Amino acid sequence: MSDHSFKLPLLAGRKKLPVLPGQQKGVQYGVIWDACPIPERGSCYIVRFETAMTVSILAYVDNHGGVFHVDHPITLAPAGNPDVVAVPDANGHAGTLYVKDSRDDLQPHGRYRGAFSGTMREVADVATWNTQRSLTYRPFMASVYLRFCVLDNALRPRRVGTSTVDVAPRPLGRQVQLFHDFTSVALPDAIAAMLYRIDAQQDPSGIERFARRVLGAIDCDRLRAIVAKCPVTLVRIDRMDGFYLVFDRDEVDAADQGFLLSVEAAINRVYRVLVAMGFGLRAVTASPSEEACSLLDQRSFVSVTSSVKSVLADATSPNGWACPGAVSCVPGGDWDMRTRFAACCEALNFTVRFEYNFRCDAAKKRFAVEFIAPDVDALPQGLYDQAAGAWHVLDDVERAAVAVEYADRMVLVVAAAAFASSLMLGSCTVVCLDRQTRSPQRAFQFDRTAFTAELVPLAERLDGAPLRGGAARKALEVYLTRAEMPVVQTPELFVAPRDDDRTLPPKLQRLLLADKASELEVMEAPDDPYMARLHALRDLMPYDRDRAVEGFVGLVGELEASCAAAELLSDRPLRSEFCESYLGRIVLPLVVDDPAVRIHRVPDALFFAQYELSDACFRAGDLDRALVEARKLLDMAATSMQAHFMMVNVLARLERFQEVVEVVRHGVRVAFERESLAYLYYRGAFAFWNLGNREAALACYCLVPENGRLGELVRSEMGPLMAEMGRSDRPDLDEVAATLHDEGLPVPPDPAVARQISDAAVLLADNSFLHLANRCVRGMWHIMGNDELGVISRSMMS
Repeated sequence: MSDHSFKLPLLAGRKKLPVLPGQQKGVQYGVIWDACPIPERGSCYIVRFETAMTVSILAYVDNHGGVFHVDHPITLAPAGNPDVVAVPDANGHAGTLYVKDSRDDLQPHGRYRGAFSGTMREVADVATWNTQRSLTYRPFMASVYLRFCVLDNALRPRRVGTSTVDVAPRPLGRQVQLFHDFTSVALPDAIAAMLYRIDAQQDPSGIERFARRVLGAIDCDRLRAIVAKCPVTLVRIDRMDGFYLVFDRDEVDAADQGFLLSVEAAINRVYRVLVAMGFGLRAVTASPSEEACSLLDQRSFVSVTSSVKSVLADATSPNGWACPGAVSCVPGGDWDMRTRFAACCEALNFTVRFEYNFRCDAAKKRFAVEFIAPDVDALPQGLYDQAAGAWHVLDDVERAAVAVEYADRMVLVVAAAAFASSLMLGSCTVVCLDRQTRSPQRAFQFDRTAFTAELVPLAERLDGAPLRGGAARKALEVYLTRAEMPVVQTPELFVAPRDDDRTLPPKLQRLLLADKASELEVMEAPDDPYMARLHALRDLMPYDRDRAVEGFVGLVGELEASCAAAELLSDRPLRSEFCESYLGRIVLPLVVDDPAVRIHRVPDALFFAQYELSDACFRAGDLDRALVEARKLLDMAATSMQAHFMMVNVLARLERFQEVVEVVRHGVRVAFERESLAYLYYRGAFAFWNLGNREAALACYCLVPENGRLGELVRSEMGPLMAEMGRSDRPDLDEVAATLHDEGLPVPPDPAVARQISDAAVLLADNSFLHLANRCVRGMWHIMGNDELGVISRSMMS
């Protein structure tokens, strides 16, 4: 019995481990807890059982992945490096096992998958005791420690080559902020400044050397040339935990787009190493070697399939988009499927840009995804080869092979997201597109059962496997199919309301005040004869105003009579309304009190002829008549922003500012576009100021975007207003909201508008009215700003 043997209390927690390779006959190892003193954040002790109730303590295990050699109970956590430590990756689903070497430095000795709160299993190319079984945290850490630090050294996994990498962070004695000012100055200048700061150091840290290697390979002259002709902005996206370059694709050719995305990938590679080091955007105070940074960089690429199993498990998790407004979607229906997939994809954390589109049909259980495969330039040009103990530059052939392998591993993740969109989905197709031509390169067809049985285990084996081996490409060859995006949704689902004679389900009838989809049409027929007359009168206006005005009056009278006749002949209440857009028609019920009312579409020619009359009177200075015509315009177009703006302008010229405020109140109840809301609040601010209500005026000014078209004008007017008020600071959003609430105005958008559009989107999608659903989701995207809504909107386009 050992001199440090310890007798277990009767109620102590204990667990004996199975026999490990190399374990001496008659020796029994295990873990104990709740048996003796332990540090505050301790998990257990690793022990050797001397008898059933007596143990010798071998090591202490904390609850953060560390194992420390001790031979007696302790109360304070040990200082220094642990003997063994499991370090999770950023995604928390896998990590690296490190073992302390003879110099007390931690060296990587393998990979694991799983989480501390669940089960864990070692990942290795060669089978080991820990690769063959999943264990909970305590027995896993105990078995790894025993194998690496206690049992025969010959049984430890051997690394190819003799090189070791210094992975221990070394204190720098200074603070390093690599991305200082990256989002506030021009990108070429930000990169150049970073490289300058690194080069100015006599002894750059490992992370600085790595950043110099990666970002120093960027052709800054080419980047400057692109930025000079097209604005390129680097933004930080919290959800994807990375950086994103924003630029106008119409102004950049395909080759330059690929170059910009390679710059984005390079920046994100450095950032992900910073995250793996535990700093992220915070100042770096300790860094491992440049070689270790390269290994961390490689890890971000080779771990791409680590999330496949957890993504697939999301099929049974609650859908955060199931009820974006007041109406819940049909479980397993179209809205549920689309939002689950898009939300999942937007949360994926690829190092390279992930651009994708998809088509699905919940009723027919069809799903197809296409994404742009990463370009060769987005992959590393060189890396540290730990086996060879040297840096290795990849030639064009190697980089092309690595890019294909990485894309094929992305395919597994994307397919898992597709299957996670619905448990009812039996198969899916994933298509890889060429970055420059956008043409299909490869396509894969997956059956759900085969994917779960064969490819999920493959994804787990690929986690940590080098990309240069081409393992995914070889394994997926049997799933290759014709390289094209299959037809998933039938064309009938995308027809415009004018050509859609389907009856709306009762919930949509009540929500939209319509019985058939065709009643929701707002667009005029292209060959409408009245519009031809309108255009002729507009052309006449500069030459013969009186005759043109007389023509507009006649056109308005004729078309008003047709609307009145339609209302009189209807067998149910009918209201004639003009809507500028499909969304204007969707929100129209918010200003209709009677749910039995149905809507008769006011012809475009009637609205625009009425507008021309009001505008002609306004320009001529006949404000009294202009006001009469503007009221008629707003009466026939309750959701039209053009009608509201005309009314506001006439009233403001007449200095009837209280009525301006009333029109603004009405307008913001149905407005959903940012520019329209900005103009309404701008005019509201001026009206409130003239009414002596400076607080309300300032609150309205604060809701006009500073970087919008009215931003400069607002700044020039806010200064004098704040000077009158004796204020030097802008009110915060809470103060603005409280002030406007007292005036009957919401902070935009009005919750009722967002709810109406969201409810319509859910019901239209679940009932396969995709033409209108697309418009609603696009409106939700502009209102809420969630990226998944933009993806969902594109998925509903024919």
